[in-house]
Amino acid sequence: MAVVASDDQQQMLLSRSGVTLIAGVLSLAAYWGWIFSTYSSTVINPFGSAGITEYLALCVIAAGSSALCMLVTALAPDRMEAFFRGTGGTILLAALSPIGCLPAFLNRIGMDVSFAQTLLPWAVSTFVSSLIFLKTGAFFVWLKRAKLSRCIALSFLLAAMFYVFSLLLAPVVGVLMVMALPVVSCICTLVADRYMASAKPPIDKGGHAAVDRRKESLGSRIAELKHFAPLTLIYTISFGIVSHVVLYLASAHDLIIVIAVSILVSSVVAVIGSFVFRANFEAERIRRLLLPLIAVALLPFPYLSPVMQIVFLSVAVFGFTCFDAIGWGDLADEVRDRGLKLFGYLSAASAVNFTGIFVGWGIGYLLFAFLGEGEYATGFGIVSIVLVILLILNLVMDGMGESEGGGVANTTEFRDTWKERCLSVAQSYKLTKQEERIFIMLARGRNYKHISDELYISVHTVKTHVYHIYKKLDIHSQQELINMVEAEL
Repeated sequence: MAVVASDDQQQMLLSRSGVTLIAGVLSLAAYWGWIFSTYSSTVINPFGSAGITEYLALCVIAAGSSALCMLVTALAPDRMEAFFRGTGGTILLAALSPIGCLPAFLNRIGMDVSFAQTLLPWAVSTFVSSLIFLKTGAFFVWLKRAKLSRCIALSFLLAAMFYVFSLLLAPVVGVLMVMALPVVSCICTLVADRYMASAKPPIDKGGHAAVDRRKESLGSRIAELKHFAPLTLIYTISFGIVSHVVLYLASAHDLIIVIAVSILVSSVVAVIGSFVFRANFEAERIRRLLLPLIAVALLPFPYLSPVMQIVFLSVAVFGFTCFDAIGWGDLADEVRDRGLKLFGYLSAASAVNFTGIFVGWGIGYLLFAFLGEGEYATGFGIVSIVLVILLILNLVMDGMGESEGGGVANTTEFRDTWKERCLSVAQSYKLTKQEERIFIMLARGRNYKHISDELYISVHTVKTHVYHIYKKLDIHSQQELINMVEAEL
């Protein structure tokens, strides 16, 4: 994968790439601003301060609607992409996504709304807004990891600013601002897509687009994801539980602004870090920093005051969101490197992601229902310890399979023949160019981290390629791969 940005990308603000970059960052910022305002705020709570329980139930339904959206898209990805990537589909998304805020708007102008009356608008709004999220995947594919950390940091900073503004404005105006965010995201996504339309698919050395032409059924796409689905569920369920708890605590103590300030400060720190450290940090390194940060934020929960509990949990929520965005970049790498269809591959992966968040929100709500207001914080104190253990388990499992192994091709005179045999095996099993590079490194005994550093891709992406290589070669380990090359010799 090429990692050197073109001259056009280097002169971002003076070129078509600059317009794409600005539109893409704004589309992400507007979407994430909407997410913050929905799941970390009460601006669009249609029941007032006395109806926080009903509002939390709405958030559970919203998370479930998002998971359903990804599943429906995964079942018919080609049709969904053909329609919603176009102008007509984008206009439809822009028209439907704000309707979830209508009950809150009616409440602010003096009209009472029931829980039943809010269900359909919220379900529809979160369903279509999840499609907006899916559409932003094209921007990640275009980025090719160049400036990724800075783009994510800038998007979060703008999203935090949108979020803070919605809290500071008059109630009616705040609701209208949140309603406008998904519309802005749609418009910016459409602009970015127009400027990215001329981008060409990856080209291999033979001059052909590197497209994976295997039949992409839902079952095959789920099978490809099974090697990281358990880890994804660990952090997304944790994410959902923590999001529920922090929103409840902030609402109960009238401290929503503390969440906003915590997220804003965290995003400022992220921006400063991404620009001060000029090196383009590899995604896996950032990921390995985020999970310990989240664990540290959760661990002292039982010993903190309510204000500090909200601060620490808000930092954890921000860390989870960054972690998720990096994972989105990993999936975009797969789409680009293998020439996959955007909606087809990303929707299956996102179905796992959103399902975990839905389960997490559901667990948080059941925790509240069984323990009540008095014991809720104490109960989560115990749960937080379990979450920390799961996050540590995530790190341990993520590092498995990266130990060094023995290999061949250690002498100069042997190297040419060895490489020729490696290429012969790769061509016989129709490996892609990227799989071929990774195959050769595996045959040399290189571990995932070494391959990641050499090819400037994340360890998760390496693992996905290794999974495909093993499947094509009908083997199950690196040693079997080495044995296959040695047999050729």
